[in-house]
Amino acid sequence: MKKQKVSLAASVVSLGLVLAVAGMACGAKAPAYVTPILGDTATLTATTESPAIIPYLPPAYYQCIQVLPMDIQAAYYSQYGNHAEAETLYTGKMFVFKDLLVDLYMIHGVNSGCLWADLTKCPIINLDLAKQLKPGQRVDIVGICTGRDLLQSPGLVFRDCYVLITGSLQLPAPGGQVFSPTY
Repeated sequence: MKKQKVSLAASVVSLGLVLAVAGMACGAKAPAYVTPILGDTATLTATTESPAIIPYLPPAYYQCIQVLPMDIQAAYYSQYGNHAEAETLYTGKMFVFKDLLVDLYMIHGVNSGCLWADLTKCPIINLDLAKQLKPGQRVDIVGICTGRDLLQSPGLVFRDCYVLITGSLQLPAPGGQVFSPTY
């Protein structure tokens, strides 16, 4: 029975993603997220905070590079780092910060549309999910690096970011690039 539920949930997720992509191909606006139908949510355990919410991600985001926020910041700002090389190598690339612990600092700017991953400002596209975050949860943030924040040194700014509950999607896709620091 459990195997059938998992199979059914996987089918529903696949169908939802296909419909979202098909809708975009027809010129329709893509939904901010796809919520699979999981059946009876009354059986969720106390450790599960909500039904799975899987944001729609543009296909290119699956080719992101996994990195720690402090490693990408050090590539731009380390005393041994080459700023020009970091700009060339990393600006415009997609990165994912995996398994971040949500704390008050991370969510202090959520009402203005962004989350903070250490000293990296991440404007969030799926803001409705970001506003539901509570300290103690674990998330992944995926977005495009736009480089140094000239107003906040040693900060970085990303754009077009999505927040995901840790483990909801496998990012980066298998066989993706590996972060190689320049410092």
